Amino acid sequence: MENQNIFDINEINRRRAERERKRKRRNIITAVILLVLAGIIGIVCYSSFSGVKADGTVVEIEVVEGSTATAIANSLEEAGLIKSTKRFLKDLNKSEYAKSLRFGVYEIKKGMTHEEIILLLSKGGNLKNGVTVTIPEGYSLERIVERIAEAGLSNESELMAALNADYNYDFLNEIPPDDGIKHRLQGFLFPSTYQFSKDMTAEEMINMMLAEFSRQIKNAGISTSDVYETVTLASLVEREAKVAGERARIAGVIKNRIEKGMRLQIDASVVYAISDGMYNVDRVLYRDLEVDSPYNTYKYSGLPIGPICSPGIDSIIAAANPEKHNYYYYRTDNEKADGSHIFTENFEEHKASAN
Repeated sequence: MENQNIFDINEINRRRAERERKRKRRNIITAVILLVLAGIIGIVCYSSFSGVKADGTVVEIEVVEGSTATAIANSLEEAGLIKSTKRFLKDLNKSEYAKSLRFGVYEIKKGMTHEEIILLLSKGGNLKNGVTVTIPEGYSLERIVERIAEAGLSNESELMAALNADYNYDFLNEIPPDDGIKHRLQGFLFPSTYQFSKDMTAEEMINMMLAEFSRQIKNAGISTSDVYETVTLASLVEREAKVAGERARIAGVIKNRIEKGMRLQIDASVVYAISDGMYNVDRVLYRDLEVDSPYNTYKYSGLPIGPICSPGIDSIIAAANPEKHNYYYYRTDNEKADGSHIFTENFEEHKASAN
C-alpha cells in the first residue's frame, strides 16, 4: 500500500510538470505570434498610415503644375490629411510613383493611408475648365495635334511650335540629331486619356504627354539607352498588329528581316510618308512604294528614320522583347477575318498562304 502511494505521488508530480512545460510552451508561442503581429502592424502603420483619424471628412486640395513633392506634402499636412510631411515623403520615395504625381484638383478623405493618397495623386485630378481628350494608340503626332486643336484647347501652329521647346526627360537625349526626322517627338506623346485645362499652354500639354510616356516606360522596365529604336519598331508593330497576341511575333519578324538585310516592306510606313502622317489613305498603290522618303521601308532597308506613330505600352514592350522564331513573312488571314495574320518562314510559303 505504501508503494502504491509513492507511485501516485510520482505520477501526480510528473503530470504536473508536463502541464507546466506545455503552459510555458504555449506562452512562448503566443509571445512570438504577438511580437510578429506587432511588427507587421508597426511596419504597416509606419509605412502607410497617415496618422489622421478617419471621420468621413473630404478635403479638396489643388496641386498646381510644377509643384515639387515637398510642396505637395506640405499642402497635405496643412490640409490636415497627413501628420508628417517627412514620413509622407519617405513613403513616396519608396513607391513606384515617386516621380509621377500629377497636378489637378483632388478630393481626399481624412484617414486615407499614405499609399492611398500617393496612388490617387498619380492618376491626375480634376482640372478647372477641364477638357477630356483621348489619344488612341497608333495616332501620329500630326493627328494628336489635330485632335487637341479640335477640342478647342490650342491651335495647330501653337502646338507645332511647342514641339520644339526644351523638355527635361532623359529619354529625349537618345533622339538622334538628324535633319531627316520629320518630328523629333513623334512616338513619344503617349496615347492615353488626358484631362487638359483650357488654361494650359501648348507646352504644358505636350509636357503632360511626355511625362506619361516617361512613367509608362519606367513602370514597364524599358531601358532608355536604346529607347529611340525600340519606339520606332513599336510604332510599326502598333500599326501592323490588330490582334494583341501577335505584337511580339510581328516584332520578331521585323527583327529577323533586319538581321538578314531584307527590306521591311511595311505598308504603314509608306502611308505615313504619303499622307503627311494623317493616315487618311485607303490603299497603297504600286507607285506609292517608290516615294522617296526615309520612312519608306520599301525603298530603304532597316527601320524607318524614326517612329511613324505613338505606340501603346504593349507594343513598346513587344518591341523590347520580340518573339524568337524563324518567320520572315506574314499576311492577313482572310479566312479568319479577325485581323490576325498567317506567318511563314520563306517566300514560297508566303505566296502559297495567299491561295
